Amino acid sequence: MVVVAGVAIGAVETLLAVAFASVVFGGAIAYRLAEGVGLYLGAAVVTLAIFAWRAGNRGIVGGLQAIGVALLSIVAATTGVRARGSPHDGFLAVVAATVVVTVLSGIVLLLLGMRRRGDLIRQIPLPVVGGAIAGAGWLLIQGAIHTAIDEPLFYTHLSELFDGTAMRSWVPAVAFGAVLLVAARLVRNPFVVPATIAIALAGFALVAVAMGASLDDVRRGGWLFGGLDGELGWQPWTATALADADWLAVVRSWGAILAAVIVTPAAMLVTLASAEPALDRDLDTDVEFRDAGLANLVAGAAGGIPSFHSAGSSALTARLGVDARRVGLVAAVVPLVALLAGAPILDLLPTMIVAGLLVFVGLTFIVEWVWDRQRSMPRNEYVVVLVILGVVVARGYLPGLVVGLVLGVVLFAVNYARLDLLHEVPFGDVYRSNVDRPSDERERLRALADRVQIIRITGHMFFGSTNRLLERIRARADGPAPPRFVVVDLERVTGVDASVIAALTKAERVAAPKGIGIVVTGASDAVRRRLERGGAVGRNGVVSLAPDLESGLRRCEDALLEDELLEDERGVASASVASRDGAPPGLVPHLDRMFLAEGDVLLRQGEPPGDIFVLSEGRLAVETSTPEGKRVRVRSLRPGVVVGEIALYTGAWRTADVVAETDSVVLRCSSDRITRLEADDPEVAAELHRWLAATLAGRLSDSMRAFDALLD
Repeated sequence: MVVVAGVAIGAVETLLAVAFASVVFGGAIAYRLAEGVGLYLGAAVVTLAIFAWRAGNRGIVGGLQAIGVALLSIVAATTGVRARGSPHDGFLAVVAATVVVTVLSGIVLLLLGMRRRGDLIRQIPLPVVGGAIAGAGWLLIQGAIHTAIDEPLFYTHLSELFDGTAMRSWVPAVAFGAVLLVAARLVRNPFVVPATIAIALAGFALVAVAMGASLDDVRRGGWLFGGLDGELGWQPWTATALADADWLAVVRSWGAILAAVIVTPAAMLVTLASAEPALDRDLDTDVEFRDAGLANLVAGAAGGIPSFHSAGSSALTARLGVDARRVGLVAAVVPLVALLAGAPILDLLPTMIVAGLLVFVGLTFIVEWVWDRQRSMPRNEYVVVLVILGVVVARGYLPGLVVGLVLGVVLFAVNYARLDLLHEVPFGDVYRSNVDRPSDERERLRALADRVQIIRITGHMFFGSTNRLLERIRARADGPAPPRFVVVDLERVTGVDASVIAALTKAERVAAPKGIGIVVTGASDAVRRRLERGGAVGRNGVVSLAPDLESGLRRCEDALLEDELLEDERGVASASVASRDGAPPGLVPHLDRMFLAEGDVLLRQGEPPGDIFVLSEGRLAVETSTPEGKRVRVRSLRPGVVVGEIALYTGAWRTADVVAETDSVVLRCSSDRITRLEADDPEVAAELHRWLAATLAGRLSDSMRAFDALLD
């Protein structure tokens, strides 16, 4: 079964090599068609062998790809005509262009695979890829018709195609291609295509015999391919072309060359997606790109066309349960035999078979994207495919590809604009700074939750999202209870365009008259520089920057508390602070006052538990060290907050350092004193423990509210 499958795949690849060469090397340089067929047969041998070696163990069989041929037909048609001198110079220019396209495709595939960046190709919108493939199908059908009538592609008037003699040549080819398509779609058998081709060859011979036509009669009637007047023996045409080709003519075809290099990896991704269900395995895109890149580099150096995985051939080996590596090696022998046998054998191929195979491939591309995908694609994306195909038919492939890229950008912008990338989150219970404040301050901030509007933005900011940002700020500013601050968090923003500057400028004009401050947090260095250069920050003191959301919220909280507190409530005595936070009045005499200079360590990570402290004045920071030795600030502490109570109850060693951020005063209650209080003054000790328990319960309640809200 390995031999049968290999011969079937190799025979189809041989016919495809002949058909593809007839498209690329037909027309003005048709007298060099034999050399072109030899190059493509050699490429088929190389492609099948390399894929058998590199990817056969994964069930992959490679093959020449029609996408590259469709685009090379454009390059060949323009390059061959533009080349200086004789048709031989045109032939060399076409070979050089083929080498450029295939080698560049190989380099791109190899780099994407080696750098594991195959995901970059996925950025090309699927409808653009689909339109490009469908458009390539139309080019293949055009090439098939011109191959059948033996006329140059793109240089034949439409009226000539409907001449009686011309129709007698191309109508059977189109009919055979349509029969192949119907057979392949109705008969779910991996051998249906080679079997249909074999039946067509036998039927053609039987009809000729039944009509009493000799071989010469059939050849004179134009029914045989018969365009191979030279030898197929492979020659190093690529070396000659690289040395003597008219490179100016090649460079002038840069648009089609670039299109081929871009479309090839995109089409390969579509093929991989088709091959995976048949192989019943996930394929590593980067590995497949790497192997395809290697195959294209070698085949391109030999003058071959772009190639990659063959979904149909791979499905055949999987269906039969045979070793793909051995099948690929057997398949490589078939075009090698055809190459060695020479032109006389291939000259006997009916034109309708060669051209019909091109029609079949072209129709397959069109039907897949115009018919099969109409239900699975969103309507707007499906329309893009139709528009690209329509432009390709009416104006040509490159205009169609340009229109497709423009429509793809527009479609992306429209779809992206519909995404709600702005998320308004609640201030207070859920989103707040990591400053540990006394309970009365926490309650006041909770009551002031509507005074801070937090807007978190994700993705790339452009005119659509910036306009929605401005609308949200304006809606709150014009509402019955405008906020004191608007926090715009850009931590998850990947980039911004110029519309952000205009939006923040407009937001400033809306916010300034109402005393609203705008705090932009989490901006990357690049975004921050852009905002500063654009003059969107700090012009009237309305828009300011904070390094992250936590520090921005801390700034807002401090300002809100300052607005709320009266002047005589700031800087209170230690006893007042303690009583303000609910400390038992009888505990104050048992608290020792301690002064800490900036940078002094109050508690050290890893120390045994013991004393508790109440911050009276200043500011403390809770810091910890990661296993890598990096210092991480966990939270800040404000006056009135108790420290060390968790270790007192759990007996666990200190889990973080507590360091004075500024000159500070703390009130210390030692563990020994707590023990004596429990023995000498149980009532005060009980009040102490109730106070500490209430503090812990309050912190736990805050954490649970934030956790529940985040889950919602």
